[in-house]
Amino acid sequence: MRRSNPLYIYIFSGLSVLGVIVGLYGALHSPLFMVRVVEVAEQPEDAPLDARTVSMLADVPLGEVSLVDLNLESIRRRLEAHTWIRGAVLTKRFPQTLSIQVIYRAPIGLLQSPKGKLQYVDSDGSLFGALDLRAKSDLPLLSGSRQDDAIRLLRSWSARKWRIANQVSQIVYDEEEGFQVWTTFKPSHRVRVILGQEIDAADFDEHLARIDSVFGQVVERSIPARQIYADSSKKIVVRTVRGS
Repeated sequence: MRRSNPLYIYIFSGLSVLGVIVGLYGALHSPLFMVRVVEVAEQPEDAPLDARTVSMLADVPLGEVSLVDLNLESIRRRLEAHTWIRGAVLTKRFPQTLSIQVIYRAPIGLLQSPKGKLQYVDSDGSLFGALDLRAKSDLPLLSGSRQDDAIRLLRSWSARKWRIANQVSQIVYDEEEGFQVWTTFKPSHRVRVILGQEIDAADFDEHLARIDSVFGQVVERSIPARQIYADSSKKIVVRTVRGS
């Protein structure tokens, strides 16, 4: 009985494997797996971009490229080039769909430059975008020469778990009085908090902790406060509305 030549076996096996690979490659690159659909995941109600705009930014060549060969990194870079987009999650859904989930920047305030230009600032302290009245409009306004410190102060303020609810409407650095914060207690009690000239970024948390108890007293006792002086070198002084 003749024994099989091992060389022929190896050749035959190699050709079989090659045939499988070629067949699989051809199947995956057939029209069946061409990208036909770009699906934008459900977005928040206040999303700064609509699904159509997101699809345009992704710029996926529909009907021209296989889902297998689709370069997700280049699509992600195009999306993240937009000032409002922090990141994107891209998922290939066979046979013909690319799913996009957009992660937007979350503005915590509006920064006004010395020339009057308004930009959004997020929780990381990054500036982005120009003012858009269609986007979130109830953000605190930051102005004055110490812009970086104003951003840090807002971040410290926003991160605190206050005993009472309050919302910052404006932070200003004034050359005479230093940092001033306009805050509103529910429902509509507006107070100006003067932090002074000497305060620096390292003292923000300490200063805010000092005025926390004062805020509580103002609300609990219904004190008609108009101004709160919390300079680092002075006692905290509450000035009430005239005639009260």
